Parts: sequence; C-alpha cells; structure tokens
Amino acid sequence: MRPTSVACLVLAVCASLWQPSGGFRPTNTNPTVTELGTNAATLVQCFDKTVFAKSLSPTLVSFINNKAINYVKVETLNPGMYGGVNVEVKNGGATQPNIVLTITDGSGKSIFKSNVQVTMFCAP
Repeated sequence: MRPTSVACLVLAVCASLWQPSGGFRPTNTNPTVTELGTNAATLVQCFDKTVFAKSLSPTLVSFINNKAINYVKVETLNPGMYGGVNVEVKNGGATQPNIVLTITDGSGKSIFKSNVQVTMFCAP
C-alpha cells in the first residue's frame, strides 16, 4: 500500500470518529415531552391524535369529554436536531372536561419537522 493511501485511510477514519463540540450543534431548548396534570394508573386513555410532520404550525388540538381530562401528554416522536414543541393551553385544562391546545414547532418553523403525539387520559 502506498503512503498516500495509508494517510488518506487514516484521515478518513479520524474524520468519521470526530464529533464536533456542543458549540457547533444547535442546542435543543424545547422539551420533547410536555405533560399537563397528574398521571395515575387508574386513568383511562380517552384521546389520541398524531400531528404529522410537514403539517402547518401552529395547530390547534381540542377535545370535549363527558368526564374530566386529568392528564395530557404531548410528545415529539422524532426530536433529533429539530427540537421539541411548544404547548399552550388556550381553553379548559387538566381536571376539566374540555381542553384546547395550541402546539407550535419548537424550531419556530411554519411546519412541523417531526410527528407529534397528543394523548389524553380521563377519569374512569
């Protein structure tokens, strides 16, 4: 093997192992999971919705139930470098029978970069 080939091989291996420090990567300040209310083993799942990647951001998610919504979980399914989501309660809330959430992509873009799962649990 020629010395030039060996040097190229060593350089390629070193480059593949090198990881940039945190200063080169965008920091993810948005949570990948947002929880509202208190989770309990006795609660029953009463709502499940996926906001798909490439959907417009922000989006509203609303749910009305005949029993109190005690726990809400909003989770970014593939956060990666895209970050999480921002969740704001517009109306209702935990321990009430209705809720309206505004969900915004965490990177501030006008479309969601990854799927977002919204799950709600109600009193039995």
